[in-house]
Amino acid sequence: MKRWIAPGVLALFVVGMLTYGMNFYHQEQIEQAKEPVRGEITVYTDLPNNLTTMLAARYEVEQNVKVTIMPLTEDQMAQRSASTVADTSGDLVLTSEDNLVVGANTGKYVPIVNERIDEVRDTFKDPNGYWVGLWYDPIVFVQNDTFHNGIGKYITTWETLGKQGDWSIIMTDFVASQNAANLLYNMVEYKGEPEALEYLYSLKPHVVQHAKFLSTPVRLTALGEINIGIGNLSDAAQYNRHGYPIKFIYPKDGTSYYVTGAAVLKNSKHKADSVEFINWLLSTKTAKYMEENNFTYMFTNPEMDELKDSMGQDLVLWPVNGGYTMEGKKLLLNHWVSQVRFRKD
Repeated sequence: MKRWIAPGVLALFVVGMLTYGMNFYHQEQIEQAKEPVRGEITVYTDLPNNLTTMLAARYEVEQNVKVTIMPLTEDQMAQRSASTVADTSGDLVLTSEDNLVVGANTGKYVPIVNERIDEVRDTFKDPNGYWVGLWYDPIVFVQNDTFHNGIGKYITTWETLGKQGDWSIIMTDFVASQNAANLLYNMVEYKGEPEALEYLYSLKPHVVQHAKFLSTPVRLTALGEINIGIGNLSDAAQYNRHGYPIKFIYPKDGTSYYVTGAAVLKNSKHKADSVEFINWLLSTKTAKYMEENNFTYMFTNPEMDELKDSMGQDLVLWPVNGGYTMEGKKLLLNHWVSQVRFRKD
């Protein structure tokens, strides 16, 4: 019996090697049969990593173009947009309207004009074609159902929000992020600085917390710990979709919004591929894919229906232009901190 052990082991070894070789050959054939990547672009962005990596992976599958994401912080992107000596490698940028306006003013982008971009409302793009908005995120009031079924249903404007009454408010600290601070900048542009700061100060008796994260006002309102949260539609729509007992309300007297857009860098070596990627981001198919994955924004694509609020009302936007500079933002934040946040009468 023992004399068969060595031949048996040898036979198993040979069979194993043949199986491995056949599998290796099969996988090699599959790889060779794949269509080669037809292009590659590099994107600088300060958007959330989970969103950009999802879009990059989807685009590679659909269009066979590799998208390399170069993540930056909000501060890094702002500095890169404003600097005339910053690195200009890469192909395109995905960032806020403010950064795009600054970047256009410093000559960083090449103008792009095509039918897809032409359909975007003038409000959401550069008049000379240097950048185009992809989606925007308006500020909404979020109320838990219990509060809304009482006095809450009468608080549907910024004016009524600031009146005397027994309700609590939570909002994001403007210093926490550019997205949060955009409400301050838009309000100052719309109302004027003295009136805007005085209005925000009038909210202080109601404001019980300035949260550090954008989603916190919506989350605490959904949990019933706060009467009213001032937050982003993207967060409110997610909680609403998942069945939390909340109402999200578009202020009837208009509201602030945060635009995210794209631009092709002037020194890009892949301009045509970059424009194709922007067109894909603007497409109805991509917008629906984002919604399916819980990225609920208002899209600049006119084919996408605008989401109505919990009361069935349409969104009203303040007539603001945006494009605030780093210096202007810093000055307004300092004024808010001294004249509102830590003001002592």
